[in-house]
Amino acid sequence: MASPLAETAKANSTCNAVQSKQVGDLAKGIQANLDIQKQELAGVQFLQAMSNAKSNSTQDFKNIQKAVLNIQQQGIDIRTNNQKLAQQVNSPAQMGLAIVATAQITEKDQVTSLNGSCADQGTLKTLVKEVQDGTKQNKKNLQAAQSQCGK
Repeated sequence: MASPLAETAKANSTCNAVQSKQVGDLAKGIQANLDIQKQELAGVQFLQAMSNAKSNSTQDFKNIQKAVLNIQQQGIDIRTNNQKLAQQVNSPAQMGLAIVATAQITEKDQVTSLNGSCADQGTLKTLVKEVQDGTKQNKKNLQAAQSQCGK
């Protein structure tokens, strides 16, 4: 029995020029989100190292925290646009993008809650795993988007 994603992709295998461009734009958008996730992971790992350091400037931590929050907002903005495109073309990536949306909100709340102490380690460890899992999901989303229109 074929999966619902496979059925959706099969149903959308023939696209007109406009749909084909939209699907291409969606794939580019998901790739842009993957690129942002690399930056997010690096930022979270840097916060993790800072919270472990014996001499950690609170202001430095807050500056990096703010930078990570800005990166996360860029990812949210890109994903929001990707979801609009995915809905317009009935992309098989829609379900996966919804998963990413939920995760992004959780991750942003977690970064906001950090205070720069070793007490953050549990949250930061969870964040690293969540960003890695989100990256895996977005790779699946990219494959799903590219499966449409014979791409």
